[in-house]
Amino acid sequence: MKKGTAPAWILLEKLKLGGLSADYARVRELTVNTVNPPRPAGRHELARRAEALRRYRADARVQSIAAAGELAYLRSQLRSAARLTARLAATRDIEEMAQLVVDELHETFAFYLAAVQRLDDDGILRLMAGRGPLAEVMTEFLIVEQSVNEGVNGRVARSGSTALVGDTRKDPDYIARDPETDPRSELSVAIVVDGAVWGVLNIESVEAEALGEAEAVLVEAIAASLGSAVHRAGLISDIEQAFTNTLAIVTSTVEAKDDYTACHGSDVATLAERVALRMGLSAKQAREVHYAAMLHDVGKIAVPSEILSKEGPLTEDEWIVMRSHTVVGAELVERIETFAHLAPAVRSSHERVDGKGYPDGLAGERIPLAARIISVCDTYDAIVTDRPYRAARTDAQAREELLRVSGTQLDEHVVGVLLEELAA
Repeated sequence: MKKGTAPAWILLEKLKLGGLSADYARVRELTVNTVNPPRPAGRHELARRAEALRRYRADARVQSIAAAGELAYLRSQLRSAARLTARLAATRDIEEMAQLVVDELHETFAFYLAAVQRLDDDGILRLMAGRGPLAEVMTEFLIVEQSVNEGVNGRVARSGSTALVGDTRKDPDYIARDPETDPRSELSVAIVVDGAVWGVLNIESVEAEALGEAEAVLVEAIAASLGSAVHRAGLISDIEQAFTNTLAIVTSTVEAKDDYTACHGSDVATLAERVALRMGLSAKQAREVHYAAMLHDVGKIAVPSEILSKEGPLTEDEWIVMRSHTVVGAELVERIETFAHLAPAVRSSHERVDGKGYPDGLAGERIPLAARIISVCDTYDAIVTDRPYRAARTDAQAREELLRVSGTQLDEHVVGVLLEELAA
């Protein structure tokens, strides 16, 4: 095991051949101090390493890849790079990106080990994801961190230059754990984000000189794609924050008139997004439900303050004015190009599945799903929150009320999902 590669590996007991978790927070609870070199391999580990190596060499898939011609191998590389580029573009989760990379490298090329390490501000390289059969034997050696000043990966992180090691026994940064079973060649490539080294992508093979320029070109291309994807995710996060800040400004006009609505809208939005995710909506769709929920009461800017803050039931005339806020809100949202597609959910957020809601008397699935989700979450939050005309009720009372109006006022399926989310 060498500095810069093997010290990055961890494997939880539940994981088997080819599986490493990116659940870093949980892993840290289980780790030893890993900046220092690991203790020498014991007899049990040596036996397990030898068995992993024997099974790897006997693996028919490994033999098939080794027997493939140069042209077939090149085609596999091109297809792999194309698949990863597309898959990385489809996610914004950085840990998922790292796992996608090592999964693809292991599944396509049967590398003995493949790992992504992130370089943190404290100068420590920390494992994000990994795959490979040698991981099996690391169960008892939960090592996830190493100093950037140590090892092959540390060298690459400091310099930004690729390290292609034909024989690990000849590399001065290599730390032998077991000369008989240690990987004999490795490839370490810097992952660059916005001009700075963000981390390292590392590949290992059991045989000396098994990794060459072809693998270096492939891994460098994949590392570049990963770096671009990480950078893009950061930019999108910044844009989303600006978007959310804009929403806060838009809704602040209501906040000035109705303190309840300001807090209520944020709570409903958070809960609505959680429900949307539990219902199977994509992260993007769930986020749009969140935004619509933040805006669903913005039309109350047109409702007089004396009606909003009235301590007691509203009269019929006052209800007519109050109910107009969904139409006003939708019209306001439609005028903002970025938010215009959310207008139907804002307009329909007070419809009922039995058709007795407002403003359009829509029923069932004619009501946009986002509006049905918002309506359920809005109702729950209203019940458990103090109102000008009544005190908050308990969570149990709220659940009972939701079930009572399920199928008439509220979407029965959405109610069930909300109750599951609250119980989780």
